[in-house]
Amino acid sequence: MDVKRARLADGERRHEEIASRVENATAGDGEGRFVLWADREDDTDMSVDTLESMYIGQAHSAWRGVPFGKCAFDWQMYAMMIDELRPRTIIDIGSWAGGSALFFADFGQMLVGDAFKKVVSLDVTLNNVRKRARDHPKIEFHECSTERFQELFTDGFAAELPRPWLVSEDAHHHFAAVMHRLHDMLCVGDYVVVEDTSAQMQDWFEANIDEEEQTEERKLTEDGIEQLRKKTTALADFCRLHGAEYRCDTKYTDMFGYNVGKHWNSVLKRVA
Repeated sequence: MDVKRARLADGERRHEEIASRVENATAGDGEGRFVLWADREDDTDMSVDTLESMYIGQAHSAWRGVPFGKCAFDWQMYAMMIDELRPRTIIDIGSWAGGSALFFADFGQMLVGDAFKKVVSLDVTLNNVRKRARDHPKIEFHECSTERFQELFTDGFAAELPRPWLVSEDAHHHFAAVMHRLHDMLCVGDYVVVEDTSAQMQDWFEANIDEEEQTEERKLTEDGIEQLRKKTTALADFCRLHGAEYRCDTKYTDMFGYNVGKHWNSVLKRVA
């Protein structure tokens, strides 16, 4: 009985800690909202069970009938971020089916209004992009590998995109080069969200890789895990080098608990 009481007490304390962190994160522009990346921990309040449910749900996620590739936490985060930041340009790195670009364009028009310029969306191939996304007047798709990111985002091209920017990086490949070019272009007040930096999620993928029955699917999953780990390492290297010029926005990283979601410590605001 004493062991049971102790477990219940520990559980209650943990719930209180999580609730306190969520309350602090969502309080607005509090003193502790914007923090150095170096002051954050590689940890999360999210259980593996919640992670698994989140990922299964994401596999069925769609926006206006177009596959979306975002989880419930992402929906809430991006909607609130667009409402607060009022970005005039949203850069969607990793178009896939076009669902994310469509979501960004719809929310940009709805929340920013006439000041919203467009979504610039790119991927190595646009063969998967659905017609509904292609037809949206506020989306500009580019067939461009992240390896050639700097060839698309020339100084002249960037100069035509009004600020502030919201950048969503969800392509994973050649991340270090992409961040290097973004750093050259981002201005104070711009945001970049680096997706899928959760070590918990990457470990979960690796632990369940044996469930892939087809050799080709297994190889794709293995490559995906490798790219995610490389990206997370590259982000850490970038933040060690340029950390003074960025802050983690804990309003969005900790909205549901410390690093609850897929993006650990990787909602970054340019501050200098």
